[in-house]
Amino acid sequence: MHDARFPILGTFVLVLVLAIGGASIATLSDGSLIAIGTVLLIAFAKARFVILDFMELRHGQRGMALSLLAWCAVLLLVALARPLLVSYLA
Repeated sequence: MHDARFPILGTFVLVLVLAIGGASIATLSDGSLIAIGTVLLIAFAKARFVILDFMELRHGQRGMALSLLAWCAVLLLVALARPLLVSYLA
């Protein structure tokens, strides 16, 4: 799905599908750790596409792309730590 007029249309559609999928999983789950982990992984995938394609860091400024992806990974781990601690202490 590559159109010269809209080079990131395919990525936009993919991010939109991931957003709908993440929202559906979050809505239909009962707060289980697997659902939380899945939603966080989907959020990381969306962030990766935004960083690499929409911010145009896929083919340049590798250091900036890696640092932004590392920041997203840290936030993912912090967001996952809370439900893990709650389930461990409960």
